Amino acid sequence: MRKMIFKNYLKDPISTIAVNTTIFIAGCLFFGSIAFIGIISEIFSDNQNPVRNQHIIQHSNEQVQYDKMINLLDSINSKLDKQEN
Repeated sequence: MRKMIFKNYLKDPISTIAVNTTIFIAGCLFFGSIAFIGIISEIFSDNQNPVRNQHIIQHSNEQVQYDKMINLLDSINSKLDKQEN
């Protein structure tokens, strides 16, 4: 009985399209709701963790220091190039 239902399902293209569309929409709703819950929880829990905020500030400070190092290296390279010429 089960094989006969599956064979009839494969023979009828409209039911195949309907079932596949339903599965696709259900998957989109499922993963979309997971993403939505994640985004909302990220927005509301942003300021509740001081360790995380300190960590984010540390990354921005490191970026400033990195930019200063790059500028210093560029100035050293330009001075070396001037000395060679």
